[in-house]
Amino acid sequence: MNKGSFKKGNIPWNLGKKGIHLSPDTEFKKGEMIGKDHHSWRGGVQVVKNDCVYLNVGANQRVRRPRKVYEDTYGSIPKGWILYHLDRDSHNDDLDNLIAIPRAVLVRINSGRMNANYYEIKKTIEDYERNT
Repeated sequence: MNKGSFKKGNIPWNLGKKGIHLSPDTEFKKGEMIGKDHHSWRGGVQVVKNDCVYLNVGANQRVRRPRKVYEDTYGSIPKGWILYHLDRDSHNDDLDNLIAIPRAVLVRINSGRMNANYYEIKKTIEDYERNT
């Protein structure tokens, strides 16, 4: 038998003690150290190297900045559609750079079957909407 293993029939010391507080003075308390009170607060903005920028909107809640910028101006994005950065810079959230496109169009862009310029994307979206 391995050292430190439980022998059959032994009862663990913490059986039935769900939610015990062994050191309540040093435990994290709800609402403590969130937002501006946290030592690593960066103004509510989180920049992810290979993704877009996120904004903190509440305790443990964040939203993608391009989505917030787009929806504040144009309204909600239809289901099955995504936001596409025309210049492919995910940190450039200027309204002129964002366009909502169906995932089917994104597949064409990513596979190289279509140029990623604004006018060709708009024409493809119009064709897509006529066919659906």
